[in-house]
Amino acid sequence: MKYLVPGTEPKDYKEVFQKVNEKLAADGVGVEVEKIYIPWDAWDQKLNLMLSTGEDFDLFHVMQDRTPFSSYYNRGALADITDAIKKYGQNLKKYIPEDIFDGAKINGKYYAAPSYWVEMASEGEFDIRRDILRENNLKEPATPAELISTWEIVMKNWKGSNKPYLSTRADFDPIFLHTSILHRTYDTFPFTVKDKFFYVNQSGEVKSWIETEEFKKDASFMRELYTKGITNPDILVMKQEQVDAQLDSGEWFVRLGTGGSLTGLKKYNPEATVNDIGVVWFNPEKEYLRPLTFKNGNAVPVNSKHPEEAVKFMDWMLASQENYDLVQYGIEGKHYTKDGEKGYKPIKDPNNNNNPGYRGSDSQNGNVNFMRFDLENSIPDNNKVLFEPNPKAVNSIAANFIFDPTNVRTEYTNILSEASASITPIYMGVLEYDKAFPAALEKMRKAGLDKVVAEYQKQFQEYQATLK
Repeated sequence: MKYLVPGTEPKDYKEVFQKVNEKLAADGVGVEVEKIYIPWDAWDQKLNLMLSTGEDFDLFHVMQDRTPFSSYYNRGALADITDAIKKYGQNLKKYIPEDIFDGAKINGKYYAAPSYWVEMASEGEFDIRRDILRENNLKEPATPAELISTWEIVMKNWKGSNKPYLSTRADFDPIFLHTSILHRTYDTFPFTVKDKFFYVNQSGEVKSWIETEEFKKDASFMRELYTKGITNPDILVMKQEQVDAQLDSGEWFVRLGTGGSLTGLKKYNPEATVNDIGVVWFNPEKEYLRPLTFKNGNAVPVNSKHPEEAVKFMDWMLASQENYDLVQYGIEGKHYTKDGEKGYKPIKDPNNNNNPGYRGSDSQNGNVNFMRFDLENSIPDNNKVLFEPNPKAVNSIAANFIFDPTNVRTEYTNILSEASASITPIYMGVLEYDKAFPAALEKMRKAGLDKVVAEYQKQFQEYQATLK
């Protein structure tokens, strides 16, 4: 079976997956897996093309905060894997909580297998460099205004060769960008933004996100970052590889969401420790909201000739720690060594920029019941917020709602492409809201925004009625 994932093929991928396939055979699973890596910047285009032409593959990675599985379902691109999960998914059902698995259902049928790798209530925080705060005699910012003034001082005093800009791939979706850090400071919180376009609060009110006061406030914050030279000047054309390279270089100060490692920090500050990245929440006393029940998963395309094999492979991964370790960490003794029950030590490969020759992906296939941590290099604050359940967290009332755009398909496609052109530059702060927004909104309305929002509101009301 062929499994499509975004990213770059690890140096020793073939060697590791030969072992994976040997173990699958030895365990009598009857599945052979080939992973096909597609570069990040080509992922959406290539995957959409392969789905629309019915190309031959059997499993692909889904990022709910980028293109939710419901979007593929609505195009008729997904296989119903309910029976396969019943027959072959015992470990998937055992190690993925039911309320999370329910988020992968449409009309009572499973169309994806969630990766239970992260606590979704981690949405709304950012990482800050404590070593850089100390270097500049600064304290941790407690408000967006303090964050900007602190960042300005850091930029002015920066000793590295590359400025610690805000770097990210441009978008207008606060869940994708993690600009949701700002939302905790608004009186209207808790609310979330679903499917890029729809503001939903816990009372069940649905509005057009780009027309809200909250969108305007976000854009104003981003404009200040941009005009003060804090945002990377190339923000609208940045690729994921550039964003990753900045983190890896250690030349960064703030990361929306989580990121970073000790190896990267030490490139800038040889004295850095794993405690030099801290997690910050504005208004930590407020509720912690899960915008989605799961962030990543895997789905089977409707044209797959091996849907059951795809489910068998995912299930086999969770059948033992040994299977999981092989897929995620590679060959013991060559790519890593175990470090206690839950730890591992990556083995550096001088022929691979001193990175291990192989590493799987937590977001693609991770499960908190099996994950290991690099106890020397990983960041304790990040591990806590990402991988420990938050008992205070609540699900957004829209977390498991799935929008079906069939009735507004043309308009929905049109507003997606129009928003990328007209709304993203405003939300990223490159264009000034007051000057650019009226014309952009006019274009969005012409593309069919009002009709899509009305359809979303109607379906959401119907969905809520089914829960009563």
